[in-house]
Amino acid sequence: MGVIDGSTPTGEIIKYGPIENFNSPPKVVADQDRRSLLKTEWIKEYFSTTTLPVGHGFNLVDPQQGNDFACYSFVPRANIPLKVIMLDNTQREDDGSTSIHGHGFLDQARSTWLKKELADGDAAEQLMIIAAHIPIGVQQPGTWMEWFDNSSPPPSVMPNAVTLTNLLAELHNHPNLLMWIAGHRHVNTVKAFISNDPSQPERGFWQVETSSLHDFPQQLRLFEINLNSDYTVSIVTTNVDPAVREGTPAATSRKYAVAAQQIAKTNLNPNNKNADPTIAGYPDVYDSSITKGVMDTNIYSYNAALFKQLGPAMKAKMQSLHPTLID
Repeated sequence: MGVIDGSTPTGEIIKYGPIENFNSPPKVVADQDRRSLLKTEWIKEYFSTTTLPVGHGFNLVDPQQGNDFACYSFVPRANIPLKVIMLDNTQREDDGSTSIHGHGFLDQARSTWLKKELADGDAAEQLMIIAAHIPIGVQQPGTWMEWFDNSSPPPSVMPNAVTLTNLLAELHNHPNLLMWIAGHRHVNTVKAFISNDPSQPERGFWQVETSSLHDFPQQLRLFEINLNSDYTVSIVTTNVDPAVREGTPAATSRKYAVAAQQIAKTNLNPNNKNADPTIAGYPDVYDSSITKGVMDTNIYSYNAALFKQLGPAMKAKMQSLHPTLID
């Protein structure tokens, strides 16, 4: 597929073409500035900025948690009982695993922190959103992008502090949790995690995955959260096309995104089972007693209106804050 030439303003693609065109594998010129970054280095870059807030969220990290801790929470509007929990659920760099680091993972510090944030949100009567990189319950256990299975880890590998079963039990125990939003798999996906108690539907929550701006059709995700007249909540999730001016790096990026899609032969036709996992036989549909829910996944645009029932306490609070609502 070629490599990006970092010396050109728009990152031209070089050394691409069919294998038979090369007598020997093409080599990438060594560059001391091209290397993997440590998490601490990556976080530090957000403090070297001319825009506000300095740190762009990482300034809210509890300093007592250590330099590589990347979890924090915030309340967007003081007069709206809504809390966003930014959860770093990626594998640790020093976990000892030599496999691909694409699994969901929480060490003990992050697991303890998440439980406290959820409990504090309940105590403050706040609706909550978890924003994480890796989604949960969407692929078979043991696959590269599912929750890290530590049922029998080698002695050299750091175990996951929480199993997927226990994590979901914890999440279902917080009726004010609206949704879990994620990326990672480069797809547009919506999954309903149904309540584990039919008499308490408010214990269910939504998961919304969004593709990357690197990938065609290069769309952003807009979330609109509304309080309805019956004191339920609706989440309108919309894929948005950014405007691209011809001749700009963004326009070049779009051409590359189209080319990558063509090279990878990803079929955007919703009638193709490889593009629509709601059709029986799609390999990524994972549904068991643990991750009971309904998932609709695709690699193209996906817009939806998602509804969430509130528990009695949260509903009463919303009624006191907003005694009169208009349809």
